[in-house]
Amino acid sequence: MTKIRILWADDEIALLKPHIIFLESKNYDVTPATSGDEALDLVESQRFDIVFLDENMPGLSGLETLSKLK
Repeated sequence: MTKIRILWADDEIALLKPHIIFLESKNYDVTPATSGDEALDLVESQRFDIVFLDENMPGLSGLETLSKLK
């Protein structure tokens, strides 16, 4: 079975490590990004099933990133 791929963009991604470890233990493949720009770069080169975005990030906010992802 193929793993579900998650892109998680948050400027404080290190604080989310326990959540990422939990998701990986449930057989999800989680790719962290520390900015909206980094998330957009990753989406251009890889396919993700789910994208989690922090609303308040420096640079591109989560909502601005979402708009560009669409």
